[in-house]
Amino acid sequence: DFKLRGFSLLQEITGHRQQVEGRVEGNRLIYRIKSRGFDKEKSIEFPPGTLSSSTFLLNLLADGLKVGQKGTLSLFLEPFQMLVDLEYEVLRKENLEYEGKPIETFAIKQKFSGIETTLWIAGDGSVIKETTNQGFESFKESAEVAQKLDEPLTISSIITMSLVKPDQPINRSERVREIIFHLQPLRSPDLIPEDQRQKILKTEQLPNGFYRATLQVKTELEQSFSSGLGKPDSKYLEDSAQVQSRHPMIRALARGLAGDKRNVWQVAKDINRWVYRNLAKELVDTVTALDALHERRGECQSHTYLFTAVARAAGIPTRIVNGLVYSQEYSGFLYHAWPEVYVGEWRALDPTFGQDVVDATHIKLTEGTQDGPFRLMEFVGKLKISIH
Repeated sequence: DFKLRGFSLLQEITGHRQQVEGRVEGNRLIYRIKSRGFDKEKSIEFPPGTLSSSTFLLNLLADGLKVGQKGTLSLFLEPFQMLVDLEYEVLRKENLEYEGKPIETFAIKQKFSGIETTLWIAGDGSVIKETTNQGFESFKESAEVAQKLDEPLTISSIITMSLVKPDQPINRSERVREIIFHLQPLRSPDLIPEDQRQKILKTEQLPNGFYRATLQVKTELEQSFSSGLGKPDSKYLEDSAQVQSRHPMIRALARGLAGDKRNVWQVAKDINRWVYRNLAKELVDTVTALDALHERRGECQSHTYLFTAVARAAGIPTRIVNGLVYSQEYSGFLYHAWPEVYVGEWRALDPTFGQDVVDATHIKLTEGTQDGPFRLMEFVGKLKISIH
């Protein structure tokens, strides 16, 4: 019946491994994550009828498919350990060629978390072709063909694909303290979060049913906080597979940087400065905070994971945000990650750029360690920005 009873997943990215094993018990999914410096069991609610992302196509085929069929499924994404509602529609039957032979497929449009793709599914449940609303196409190939990479993508090509070019350049973006943007197309009027730095001034519906938002972003005033921390959600002090705040090396670094300082905002700035100075700025994915600490290099996510782990180890509630920042080098916005700390109020810093107060070209789009980067995908290749 293809109901999920358990799973085992091994991910390896640039030599860094993470293993996730899970089992269903009643209406809960209990899973264990193992990676460098992290080994922890967690659980989430698992409603009856929830399907696995690796086998749900077999469920659809087993129940029978017909053109015009529509539905909504509860889906568990094993790589992200998260539940999503997936909407699907069977568009048509279509013959495709695979390994020189025609094969009958169903073309199925699917949508979840703002991401829309079309799959061409063979009778055995295999995906022959996939297209995304960002313009990417992938095809099933033999192992020999798939591993024959004549011209691998350059880093510059990858950056260019995700670059968001505004209608006019921004000069000396690191000094911009206030700016108003227009962002479109958005699938809902409340898609862009508001916080202490950014406010939605207006939203309007476009003729195609999508929305345009007018967003004001301001740089926070430099202040010194010495009051109590308040009580934000305890999740902002937790460790995770990416942010190993309880690891002895992370805790030792936090103690060394915090010392006997009573001003938590100063501690946050000291951590920010240390990460900026001690990590080389390289476009390599070091996956976790501990990896970044060992290898002393990485991109924005590596800097942000390490900052977050050390800050949480120092007792400072910290969250990870994902969004865009303006690049003078590329004359456009690049997708980016940075942390925010709670020091009586939420404050944004950027350890990648060494900014204790982030400039106003930092546009927050999502929050979260696990699903935040995933939810960015609905913006990639679609978002347009103009400057007021």
